[in-house]
Amino acid sequence: MPWNEVKPMDQRWLFVMEARLGVEAVAELCRKYGISRKTGYKWLKRYHEFGRFGFVELARRPRGCPHRTPVEMREAVVALRKAWPGIGPRKIAGELRNRGL
Repeated sequence: MPWNEVKPMDQRWLFVMEARLGVEAVAELCRKYGISRKTGYKWLKRYHEFGRFGFVELARRPRGCPHRTPVEMREAVVALRKAWPGIGPRKIAGELRNRGL
């Protein structure tokens, strides 16, 4: 006998449809589906905003890196290294400070 597999997107759809019927409270439905209330409300919000396309798993990759070196700074360091190949990091940092970077 094969296993009955329920895909996450289908489970989210069933959750939202049951929540829209209003027979059970959202907290009860969350217990029934084994998800937190925060997650349940997240799926309801996504459904209201995007319809069924809101159930697709979103990318988890960060959109930016707060400690990344700015492009201008990287280009300035590379230019200094090409102009003076023998200088080290202290002199490069001092030269960048003198230039206001």
